[in-house]
Amino acid sequence: MDPSTPISNNRKPKTENRKPKKEARPDLARLDRSPPTDAKPPISFFFFVSSLLLHQAARDARDRRDPEQCNEFVAESLGALLSVPRAGDVAATCAELADLRCFHGLCALPLAAAAAAANVAAAGDDANILGYGGVASGGLGAMIGRDGGGGGATNALEPSECWELVCVAIRALATGAADPGAPPFSLGGVCASLPAEERARGLATVLERAAQASSPAAAAAATAAAKAAGANAAAAAERAAQAEAAGAPAAPYRPRPPSAALVAVAAATPAEVAGACLDGGGVPGGGFGFIRRVYAELESLQRDAELLSLPAGPLEAYLAERGAFAVAQQGGALSQDQARHLELLARLYAARERHGLAAQVFFALAERKAQGAAVSLDERETLLDLALTHAKSRGPGGDASLNGAGAVASSDVAFIETLEGKITVARFQRRLRATFLERARVGGADAREYERFATELERELRPLSDMYNEYARPRALWGMCLEMLHFSRYDDDDGAVARELWENLLSQAASDAGGGEGEGVAGDPDPRAALAEACARVRELGPKLHPSEQAFPLAHVALKLELMAAGLFATTRPCDDAAELGIVPDALLSATRDSLESVHAAYDRLLATPVQRAHHDRRLAQEQALQTPALRLRLLRSALRVMRRWDEAVAAQTQTQTGGGGFDAYGANASHVRAALGDVCAGYAGEARRLLQVPSSEQGAAEALAGEFERLGTRLIG
Repeated sequence: MDPSTPISNNRKPKTENRKPKKEARPDLARLDRSPPTDAKPPISFFFFVSSLLLHQAARDARDRRDPEQCNEFVAESLGALLSVPRAGDVAATCAELADLRCFHGLCALPLAAAAAAANVAAAGDDANILGYGGVASGGLGAMIGRDGGGGGATNALEPSECWELVCVAIRALATGAADPGAPPFSLGGVCASLPAEERARGLATVLERAAQASSPAAAAAATAAAKAAGANAAAAAERAAQAEAAGAPAAPYRPRPPSAALVAVAAATPAEVAGACLDGGGVPGGGFGFIRRVYAELESLQRDAELLSLPAGPLEAYLAERGAFAVAQQGGALSQDQARHLELLARLYAARERHGLAAQVFFALAERKAQGAAVSLDERETLLDLALTHAKSRGPGGDASLNGAGAVASSDVAFIETLEGKITVARFQRRLRATFLERARVGGADAREYERFATELERELRPLSDMYNEYARPRALWGMCLEMLHFSRYDDDDGAVARELWENLLSQAASDAGGGEGEGVAGDPDPRAALAEACARVRELGPKLHPSEQAFPLAHVALKLELMAAGLFATTRPCDDAAELGIVPDALLSATRDSLESVHAAYDRLLATPVQRAHHDRRLAQEQALQTPALRLRLLRSALRVMRRWDEAVAAQTQTQTGGGGFDAYGANASHVRAALGDVCAGYAGEARRLLQVPSSEQGAAEALAGEFERLGTRLIG
């Protein structure tokens, strides 16, 4: 066959009385191998023409639906091409290989061409631009009458241009679309025209070959495995043939063992490894220029799954470098592109079960300063949650370090506590921002200021101290201030900060209920509405703080509520039926999750003598109102309600070992609990009778209260 005869991709060469079955393999031995002369092309022309003939033979075998024979011819053709990779138009040849479904050749041939180009450049061989001799015409594309995408010779490609051919194939296989302006028979056009299933298989094959070629160790292992598999298949075929010769029934189908040509190109060859391990400038020796170009292409296509499936070694370094991980750890600003690389790095660690490192990267992403578009608080909180989840996980490599420093083990308790604290602080910030946005929506004189506060809180994570001192306290968010105080475990020896915050909170509640003007400034509110609103806020906030004495001084809160009910705090009129209804003690029990012992202890401290208060609780020693008979009578009524609730709880207790309510302080036996409560009631009865200075109108009430304590104590003891 004349090698200059045009061959179409969709039709066979015209021959007279052609019998394909008799022309399964071209006679390559008849080609002239004599030394080149002025009238003859160089010897590499033999390899080039042999590859061309095998291409046509492969098409004939494919048309006869003989895939095994087709694969054999394609393997021989690819092997010949790899011997002189720059002898023709590499792009057009890759298009031929794609049409023949030789997907591993789409990576093998460009990489071999890149290695040859690097060798030529290193040797300074400008005259012999093909490296091994060859034709300097249109190459394979010209000889077969097809535009390979360049319209002429591409045998002078640089290594980076050879790599780009692989990326053209990756783009077309991944998207099903060729690059704009690409001819139909170009590499991208052929790859894009394949069915979706074949494109998916082709993409996986190209990426697998790229990963092999980028790692000499992986290539050597794959080569050894291919040779072993070929030897095993050949041995199995030999055993089957011997068994048939011995009279065993023949198998209906016995696959042919792979030929030497198939085995030779089944894994990345040394030439491919050399072409992949060039640096970005095409200099041989240990570089990762090619695989990094593949990474970048997959990123641009947003094929994250395929990217993260590649070997982790060079990918880890690439993502950390492109994501500026060192800058992020030092608190530097990151662009959106850098943040995306770090997110991929975290996902890579998570996929490899290196949870400690994944937590580290997610944490850096959550705390990063953003260049350009702001990072929302919701996104930061989500990243912190991911970091915490991975920090609490264990897996192989979880304790490994990134670049040998700064790693955090997945079981590091201190790191977990830090993340939990960061999440809580982020939630405070989100709540603050939501509050300011709502106030800005409502409008008013401060609407713009609230909008500014919300914008500031959206930009980055703020320290807890900043949020307390610059936002929550100046804007009278007393409840949130108390929660921040509780979370920070603020060291306040005399508890003055918490007492002041609670007083502000209760005054604000009374003012809001009664329509008082100004934040925390009491007007003349309705006493019952004011007390109800104050108790409601205690019920809401108390469970978040109890049993923290630093943030929830229960005795002080009980005192202020009782003073409010008496018209001595935040209101000027008493709530007459508060004591009978038990509004205050019920609110305190709800705030402490029915901790009867805690509420009883609070009232016991309030009813103590001045000497006892001075010795045990100096903060209450200065409260002169505690010595007024009217207030003590009110306190005793509330204490009676607490004791009755305790009596009900003891009566309902059916087990000897109690499960809650503080009964264990009096012993596990219910009879002991009743005896202790009976003694308390007897003491309160005596205290009620000592209230000699109460108004005459209240003296009967004091005596009646003492009688109720006595009856309750008698029933408990009896």
